[in-house]
Amino acid sequence: MIQFNGKLVILCVALLGICEATPLVEDKEFSFGGWPGSLDDNTDYYVSSKKVSWFAANYYCFSKGWELVSPENFQALTLLKGFRELYDVTGTTYWSAGNRLDGSSWVWGLNDGGSKFSITNWSSNEPNGNYTDKCLLIDNSAESLWTNADCAAKYKFICQKYKATTKTAKCKESIF
Repeated sequence: MIQFNGKLVILCVALLGICEATPLVEDKEFSFGGWPGSLDDNTDYYVSSKKVSWFAANYYCFSKGWELVSPENFQALTLLKGFRELYDVTGTTYWSAGNRLDGSSWVWGLNDGGSKFSITNWSSNEPNGNYTDKCLLIDNSAESLWTNADCAAKYKFICQKYKATTKTAKCKESIF
């Protein structure tokens, strides 16, 4: 029978544990380097670092092939809230595509008069009834509540690089 020194056994076990342990590495898929405001780091949204009027914000997004953010349904609003929390951009108020430039009805965007709101997320006492406040801001809360403001006022803005849509996978062949 072979006898081992106790210290040698503990050393071998410790070395084996170190060799088998998975090293902690930085998750490159979930890195915040350079964000917020980097056009290249995020595929869904662009967050401005400069305050501009609603018109300038709308033009900037349009010139890039994007649009001002439009949380026009529950899914889009939920994704925007998650994005703002994840990237820690809840402490600032941002322009969205919401407006009533054409009249008294709130719509998203400018194309063909925009699409009417199907959901709302207004802050209390909003819209405030001031008819000169024709553009929609997303407030600085984690809930991303909405307020109306004068379109000429200067705020930061969020562009969405594509509209959030529900995607469903289709199978080519059924296993049933």
